[in-house]
Amino acid sequence: MAHLSRRSPLLRLALLAVLLAGGVSAALFTPLGDVLSVEGVGRAIDGLRAAPAAPVIYIAVYTAATAFAMPGSVLTLAGGAVFGVVPGILYTTIAANLGANAAFGLSRTLGRSGVEALARGRLDALDAATTNHGFKGLLTLRLIPAVPFNALNFGAGLTSIGWPTYAAATAVGILPGTVIYIVFADALLAGSREASRDALIRVVVAGALLLLLSFLPSIARRIGIGGREVSGVPPDDHGASP
Repeated sequence: MAHLSRRSPLLRLALLAVLLAGGVSAALFTPLGDVLSVEGVGRAIDGLRAAPAAPVIYIAVYTAATAFAMPGSVLTLAGGAVFGVVPGILYTTIAANLGANAAFGLSRTLGRSGVEALARGRLDALDAATTNHGFKGLLTLRLIPAVPFNALNFGAGLTSIGWPTYAAATAVGILPGTVIYIVFADALLAGSREASRDALIRVVVAGALLLLLSFLPSIARRIGIGGREVSGVPPDDHGASP
């Protein structure tokens, strides 16, 4: 029994790896990947606009895709194209937060104990940094568009960060990027309909804001906002905006 008990965390970690590999493989090698591609989402946009339950369908698909590590950037842009700026921001924010928390819960439940078993006490420094600076560290990573959104969801679940802290930092951190992506998608759609100067200006402004968002953590450190506390968190190679 003790032998099985020692192996169960590793079995759960292996199950998590299989689920993530399955989600990525489904997005790459099955018809589901076509649905989540730019072309597939483009084909679905007109149908969603005509569906009374479009917000529910969109949130459900986005949440499920995020929970299984499938790419969500195209879905974020689709939210702006289908619903416009304000509803698009609302529905995408709800879906991204639900999906991010589902991914975190899956990773924490299946993966954390397995990582602890493999690390054999070598996580103390990471756990201390996560406990002391978890909110600011995660928020900083969330604000950097280059940090992969899905990888950060699952990576955070393997650390000791508390779920309320994770949920709060995620809710705050993904909002700026979500707003910019939705505005960008809506501006592109307006440009395709009208080819207007206003639409072009909105595209340029959205792109500039996204670029500024990339440098925001560095700017904050330079002017002394939370510099030492944020830098106290070990850098993570993965994680980011939806």
